[in-house]
Amino acid sequence: MAFNLVRYSQQDPQWKNDNLGNSTDDTLGTFGCAVTSVAMYLSGWGYPETPKTVNKKLAASGGFLEALIVWGAVSSIHPQIKFKGLTISRTTEAPLAQIDASLAAGQPVLVEMDRSTQSGFQTHWVVLYAKKGGDYLMLDPWPYPVESGENLFGARYAFGKPLKNVITAVAWYEASATGSGTTPPPPSGTSSGSTTTTPSTPMPTPVETDLIVQVVASATAGIRLHIAASQDSPANFAEMPGTQLRVIEDKAGALAKIGSQQWIYVRDQQGNQGYVAAWYVEKAAGAAPTSTTPAPATGSAPEPVPASTPATPSAPTPPAPAPQRFQVIVSSSVGAAGLAVRQQPSQGSATVNMEKAGARLTVIEPASSATPKIGVAGQWIAVKATNNKQGYVAAQYVKAK
Repeated sequence: MAFNLVRYSQQDPQWKNDNLGNSTDDTLGTFGCAVTSVAMYLSGWGYPETPKTVNKKLAASGGFLEALIVWGAVSSIHPQIKFKGLTISRTTEAPLAQIDASLAAGQPVLVEMDRSTQSGFQTHWVVLYAKKGGDYLMLDPWPYPVESGENLFGARYAFGKPLKNVITAVAWYEASATGSGTTPPPPSGTSSGSTTTTPSTPMPTPVETDLIVQVVASATAGIRLHIAASQDSPANFAEMPGTQLRVIEDKAGALAKIGSQQWIYVRDQQGNQGYVAAWYVEKAAGAAPTSTTPAPATGSAPEPVPASTPATPSAPTPPAPAPQRFQVIVSSSVGAAGLAVRQQPSQGSATVNMEKAGARLTVIEPASSATPKIGVAGQWIAVKATNNKQGYVAAQYVKAK
């Protein structure tokens, strides 16, 4: 079966006002390009979905961190669609040769770009399904009513730049059950110098310890379990506040990292293992979870333990008290431009709000990790902005209240 063109718009009145994922502020109409692209991709392979149904199914299966999609969770709602990894190319050239190979094999890809020439990064996702000349044909989730005919990606979003500098991320999938051929997974390195992280990246050998950490209460949307110690690596599972995780790396080293801008290798109660952000976990008190089922050491996307599999009950642990929150003030050094609150702790990440000098922001990470970073260049602090959205600010531009 070949990939069929199914076109949706995130602005369709049938779903545009639906809350996106687990967010209470963002909607499919404003920020649902990734979900809508997934719906077009799945429907094109004969798995009928709309943005509304994909949004609901992913939200019910841990497929969101608030409004941010967990790309690997798509395979949990349609196992025939295999998640092959996420390539981030915001600071490197995009893997055009790999994209071309995938399209030539009949396997479309989802790509991210900056959809505007305005300052900041205006994230947008589309589906590329074929190459045409030096450009790509795309399904764009933004226009409403939906477009017909052939629509060129570069003609709309390149703004005069070469395509290798336009595509900032690629989500790779393989429709393995369609009989349309097998696409090789993106290699670990490319001639263009981009970095590809896929679930085939080997994970380290676990070092069993008795150290248990838990997700802090302030991480209300949960935190992601990554296959590598990087926010750019695929994240197939979300761990919610209070969830206990067994540390499976050197205990002393892990203890030293808790609360810092580093990563800790852990295993959750379902046997899934990976890396979590050390600044969003704390040492757990009381008994630890007793499930120690190892996840595949190959780094392939681990499958959750089936519901029918008996689990050894763990001793109940009282929930940790929520950390005391405090505020920081945006420094006057930001000038008239203000301070950007970003989705991720990176200058290249999308902006969720702009804050004027003097604005008071609520810190939503532990005070023990946030306080030492205030005023320090190169550090980031997790905050709730004045528009109630969560994000990160450059620590050097805030001061203690």
